[in-house]
Amino acid sequence: MPDLWDTNPDNVFKSAGEQPAPASNGHDHPKEMRLKDHRGRLRPPAYILLALAIALVATLLSIAGVMLAPR
Repeated sequence: MPDLWDTNPDNVFKSAGEQPAPASNGHDHPKEMRLKDHRGRLRPPAYILLALAIALVATLLSIAGVMLAPR
């Protein structure tokens, strides 16, 4: 029976006796962007993402404060 949750189109029509591919250790993804370097420090893209998230939250709080302020 095919695995209907599998989104890979090559795996839809496998026979029942085939074994799945062995799982990777999680560090083999060449397109994966790590947020920390080998010393455990955040890399510059992580700082940019954190700054954007903080700016977004601050903007939303400011808008909510202006809208809810008494006139």
